[in-house]
Amino acid sequence: MSTSTLAPPAELSKFQFSIMENSQSSLDCQQVSGLMNPHSNKIITEEVIEALEIARDSPEAASHGVIRDLLELALEGIWHRILADDRYVMSRDEFAIFNFFQGRFRNSAVAMAARKRYWDNLSVSPPPSQGGS
Repeated sequence: MSTSTLAPPAELSKFQFSIMENSQSSLDCQQVSGLMNPHSNKIITEEVIEALEIARDSPEAASHGVIRDLLELALEGIWHRILADDRYVMSRDEFAIFNFFQGRFRNSAVAMAARKRYWDNLSVSPPPSQGGS
């Protein structure tokens, strides 16, 4: 039986990972598996958003080590914020990541409430009114 090594998807060769170059103090982050894991309400980085786009476009990329690790760390941070504050409202980027992993939270009342808070607090501009004379 031959074993073959799967090459990372082509999208990964263009992916620039600069997450370790962040100059955050150790009070703001902890290092997990070589990546920085924010404890507080940090904005999702561009690298995480790009990893999410790659994972959406290519299912095999979602299981690639770096992509998977970035998304898992982001999800972990989001989930911890949700658990720590039952009034926490996810940002648009956080919701996108949380939604990507929605299957993990299928029967969770906490996750359903978090999604409801997101949608309830979504600010959408009303359509422009039709000026009639």
